[in-house]
Amino acid sequence: MNHHIFKLATLCIAISGLLMSVSVQARMKCWTNNEGVRECGDKVPPEFAQKGHQEIGKGGLVREETKRVKTPEELAEEERLAKLEAERKKAEEEKKQQDKILLQTFGSVGDIERARDDRINAIEATIKLTMARNEKIQADLDKRIAKAAADERAGKTPSEALLKDIDSLRRQISNNNEFIEDKRVEQEEIKKSHAVDIARYKKLKGIE
Repeated sequence: MNHHIFKLATLCIAISGLLMSVSVQARMKCWTNNEGVRECGDKVPPEFAQKGHQEIGKGGLVREETKRVKTPEELAEEERLAKLEAERKKAEEEKKQQDKILLQTFGSVGDIERARDDRINAIEATIKLTMARNEKIQADLDKRIAKAAADERAGKTPSEALLKDIDSLRRQISNNNEFIEDKRVEQEEIKKSHAVDIARYKKLKGIE
């Protein structure tokens, strides 16, 4: 009886030792020290905890790998690259949407050209109207300037109201001229933008 108890106790101790060995082996961790030398143990030293390590399982196989902690500079660079990628994808999506609208809006290159000409002609009509208005203002201005000159020749000082009218009419002419120049620039921008649309439309449609 005692012999059997002794054998059972011995077996339990052996199993316990084996389990402890497996447990220790399961907890084995390996890391690289500051000299680049690989070291292993059941715990990673605090000074190497941020550098990453491997957990070795039974048979020496890598069971789990913990990556090293990235530096603030690396994290900032990742964020910058992610932002650039997001912007690229956004621009690509906007381009696709623009292409979709272009194809849905126009049925041919001629449609784009007619739309361009309609816009340019509408602006041209506004320019001509403004130029005609300037001619009338200029005529009124000439009359008032002539009246002021006549007063001065007669030895009179032109009235304050007359001088204010002259200044006001000159400002109106100047403002109208600036408006006309802005509209000329707008016409050129329309020509350029429609030229881009035509080129893109031809590419999407495979037109030479």
